Amino acid sequence: MRTPLMTIGAALVASSAAIADVYIPEGELGTVLHLDENYEVAGRIEGLDNVHGLAGAPKRGILVAGSLSETRGDKMAKPSQVSEEDHEAHHGGGAMAEPTAASLVTLVDADSHKILRRTEVPGIVHHVGISIDERFAAVTHPGLDAVSLIDLDSGDVTGTIATGPIPEYVVADPETGTFFVSNAGNNTISELDPDDGIVTRSFKLQGPPKHMLLLAKARQLIVSESDTGRVSIVDADNGETLDTFEIGGDLHGVAADNGAIWSSARERDRVVRIDRNTGERLEVKVGPEPYHMARVGDALMVSSAVKNELWVLDPKTLDLLVIVETDSTGHQFVPMP
Repeated sequence: MRTPLMTIGAALVASSAAIADVYIPEGELGTVLHLDENYEVAGRIEGLDNVHGLAGAPKRGILVAGSLSETRGDKMAKPSQVSEEDHEAHHGGGAMAEPTAASLVTLVDADSHKILRRTEVPGIVHHVGISIDERFAAVTHPGLDAVSLIDLDSGDVTGTIATGPIPEYVVADPETGTFFVSNAGNNTISELDPDDGIVTRSFKLQGPPKHMLLLAKARQLIVSESDTGRVSIVDADNGETLDTFEIGGDLHGVAADNGAIWSSARERDRVVRIDRNTGERLEVKVGPEPYHMARVGDALMVSSAVKNELWVLDPKTLDLLVIVETDSTGHQFVPMP
């Protein structure tokens, strides 16, 4: 349910509305919340399993959902699954599923919410990315130190490629057609060629990379080195760290454009904005443990790790415009035009 804070907040949202619908996985509930461009609830996708990772293929009109639960070979879910506590242990370097585990990746029609296909992959899935040509989905397996590639035409797994210890996030590069994968276990980022199914190069960072995004035209990776409390700007072509911003505490989500960087300073209960031109910082306490975040249109959207709500913020002032109630913790946001 959308909760406007005040008339002026509603007016701001109306004047700078999101330019896309947004889909938010709700974890162990096995649902994905669908918000329309005005942050109203348009429905929920059901029939998924412990969904955390989610990505969209707009031209195909589909979503690709990963699962943090294991399956049997007959594709029926086991009674046990990765709980929120186990997932938090993973973020702290805890044990994950055995290499023999498998999980389901589900393709869903974004408009009708109809499940189109399920594909079994080795290992539970954390985050998901889609190649720029929408041919491949890439899903990270932290317990296998690998990433699986799924052909979206056939639904087949074309390969499971070792990238590095504890692969976290995967983002597509529209300039090269490759994926970047953050490996939290050895402080590296790998570049993965989906056509050949190989890692073409890797480069080292100072801290463990987790959430990240790519500013493709600027050729910059914006990387949350969350355990060390900093966000780094990395040259996507040569791997050089161009700049680092010390934020402090355990971090989680990150967002950026050419003018600013935003970070979820989870441990300090702050959403942080850094002006990239002046270095000026703005920090606000919106609610407890800010978690996943994304820029959507003219808004910044942030979930809470411990409270079932989503905050819609003005990206310049960090004023709270709208609170959206969720049924569980919101994970990897997907804007779909």
